[in-house]
Amino acid sequence: MNLSKFNPMEVVDEAGRFVHVKLTACAAVTQYSADPQQRRMVQLGAAVTLLGLAAGAHAAGFADMFTAAATQADSMKVSLGKMLAAGGFGAAGYGGYNWWRKGKEGENSQVKGGQIVIPFLGGAALGGTGFVLVKAGETVGITGLAP
Repeated sequence: MNLSKFNPMEVVDEAGRFVHVKLTACAAVTQYSADPQQRRMVQLGAAVTLLGLAAGAHAAGFADMFTAAATQADSMKVSLGKMLAAGGFGAAGYGGYNWWRKGKEGENSQVKGGQIVIPFLGGAALGGTGFVLVKAGETVGITGLAP
């Protein structure tokens, strides 16, 4: 091992991972000794959880991990807002289509008033929610993290 690249945090990280896996394996042996399949599942779950957290925290530190999470949450908010706005536009369009159909059929219309009003109201609610999700952060100045 090259001492110029020695990082004490890596040693602590490896030791903590080793101890956690060994303790989990020991607890799994005593708790699930009757069924080896359950024991392996517990060991695999502990290893995946620990290695995933250690790799994420070790890659660039907790601050960068939280920065990445915040960026993803902001991206999800904007994407969800766009999907809700598109769904609202579609629902309002369906209500308009029903309104047009009712006008074309005359006295023998099979389209009820609720088939017109409810899609309009649902579309307005979805579109309004989408608009707020997309525009609220921009108005306050929280448009995401600067690159």
